[in-house]
Amino acid sequence: GKVMSFARKALCLPALLLLATPLIADEVIYTEDFESVVLGPNVDEPNPPQNEAWSPDGPEGWTVENDLAAENGVTEWKGWTFADGIWWKLAAGDQDRRLFTDAPDGLAVGIVAVADPDEYDDMNGAAGGGFNTQLLSPPIAVNNAGPESIIVRFSSSWRPEDQQNARMFVTFDGKGAEQDILEFLSVPGWATLVSMPNDGLDEEFMNDLENVNETLELTVKNPRGSREMTLVWEMTDATNDWWWAIDNVEVSTSAFGVDAAGKATTTWGEMKRLR
Repeated sequence: GKVMSFARKALCLPALLLLATPLIADEVIYTEDFESVVLGPNVDEPNPPQNEAWSPDGPEGWTVENDLAAENGVTEWKGWTFADGIWWKLAAGDQDRRLFTDAPDGLAVGIVAVADPDEYDDMNGAAGGGFNTQLLSPPIAVNNAGPESIIVRFSSSWRPEDQQNARMFVTFDGKGAEQDILEFLSVPGWATLVSMPNDGLDEEFMNDLENVNETLELTVKNPRGSREMTLVWEMTDATNDWWWAIDNVEVSTSAFGVDAAGKATTTWGEMKRLR
């Protein structure tokens, strides 16, 4: 799949300075692959029957917030839900979902998080009046990360249609403004305008299926002094459209360090100023 990634160069620092402030570049501080989710049997989706098919509940600390015009759609796809990727593909009749779930280079592994208004609409046309949903991570500790040093990486499957839009944003310490880091805007012709505000990408035109199996790497400008960060994946304005699915979430920092006592040390940004 297409990898949308932005290279980061390590600083060349004097050995003496490195010894004085032991840092680890690109330290992983949080991961989630959804494999801890306990799946139950299918409810409204008739085929294939499977005892471990889906769940409305994510891993511990993850939450879903829905604003659905109708509550009587297919139960398994009521806002963001969690499903065995292969079962999701089969239940939905594929429609190129396999490119993410079980193609030779498919990035999804096992259980995935899915927002699928196309499938939700299959009962009572329930997505027709509006399908809006948010998936929120638990608060992630970022107190040892230097300012503006966080990278969020995840596997993503987005297929555009009609007015279905999506974005990803972050919040800090349960307050303050939302910081947008990704936007998908559906445009006529089953295409997408992709924006990554913190990475210098502004409305790049992408054709249908170009974003259906890719690794996204996004920069977060975490404010100095922030202690916790929440990630939010949001789909809005969808009707009987397509989907967004994610897997393999990883949060890292390029400015993380602890000394022998476990206390935060000088960050990359501070070290640059010392040079």
